[in-house]
Parts: sequence; structure tokens; C-alpha cells
Amino acid sequence: MKNEDLLISIIIPYYKAYNETIKLLETLIPQLQHTEILIIDDGCNETRLNDFIYQGKYKDKWNNIHIWHLFENSGGASIPRNIGLDNAKGKYIAFIDADDLVSDDYIQTILNKTKEEWDYCYISWKGKTNQIIIREEPPKWNCCVWNCIYKRDLIGNERFKPELKMAEDYDFNNRVRKGKRANITKIIYYYNEDTPNSLTKQGELYNGRYKNI
Repeated sequence: MKNEDLLISIIIPYYKAYNETIKLLETLIPQLQHTEILIIDDGCNETRLNDFIYQGKYKDKWNNIHIWHLFENSGGASIPRNIGLDNAKGKYIAFIDADDLVSDDYIQTILNKTKEEWDYCYISWKGKTNQIIIREEPPKWNCCVWNCIYKRDLIGNERFKPELKMAEDYDFNNRVRKGKRANITKIIYYYNEDTPNSLTKQGELYNGRYKNI
């Protein structure tokens, strides 16, 4: 796939969520069009991911999927996401937690939305205890990066702060979410509240506020 055909870069920080990540990839990979997936293994040395992608039934998609393995655990999602941002080639950036799921039309829905003019776009999502349909202004606590699609030009050189182990996406969004906003009202993201090893679900912000929304 030529870079000019690449529209979406999906960044997935990975930490000890193999079974959940395989389920996610089983949904994402068949959808791949104008899209690349960037997986950053945060110190797990999870070689099974390589085997699944490069030797399994999706090996013909290998040039659309990139994996980095960090030697040591970084202690949060900031560094893995920054590696993804540094290497992303798409015009739009999406973040997915490795233990979450998306709909069968996640990529196509975003591609359809790119035909409109916007700088960042909220997506509607569902968790075990609630669902959020974004129609107007999202809730004030709607600060995760996985529920938003960003123009790469909007992000520019902004990055997540590695020193922040919690609420790093809240800080990132305060600096990045500017310009023209759009909404995807269809639920295309499924938030998993039950995986303790997730990079973005280990802090008090997620264990407290988000599990009770």
C-alpha cells in the first residue's frame, strides 16, 4: 500500500492482554483498507503476536501491521503511544486499548467520516455499565484518547508525557483537541472494564471514575 493511499493509523499499546488482543485483531484485520495497525509491546516480549500476524492466516496483511517490542516495561501507555505516533503514516490517528473491542465496521465508519471536514472526531462507545452516544458536547470526563479520532496534522509534534502514569490522555487532549469537531453517533467501540493488566486501566482514574460511569 502506497503512503498516499494510507488514511488511518491505529495505535495499540500492548501489555499482557494476549487473548483479548487476538480477539481485537480478528475483528480489525479483515477490515483493513487504507489502514495500518501499529502494536507496541511494552516489555512483554510477546512473540506470539508476531506468530499470529506473520505466520498465521493473516500473513498476507503483514505489510499493514507493525510491531515494536520494548526491552523494558515503561510503566504506562505514554511511551508506547509516542512510538506509535512517531511512526504513524496515516492522515488520521486512532488509539485502541489492547483489551478492548471494536465493531465489524469500525474502520469503514471512520473512512466514511473522513469525507467530511473536521480536525477531531468523537466516537460513540459502550461499556459493561453504560453506553455513550455522542450527539452534541461529550461529557466533561470524556477524556480518553480511544474515543476520538485525530488528524495527524492536528497532533503535529505533540506527544504524551512519559512522566505521567495516570491521566496522560487528559493532559494530551487538553493540548491537542482543538479546531473543528465532529461526532460518530453509531457505537463502534466496546470498552472492557474487567482487564486489570491494561496499560490504561491500572491507575486510580480508571479504577475509580470510569468503572462507575
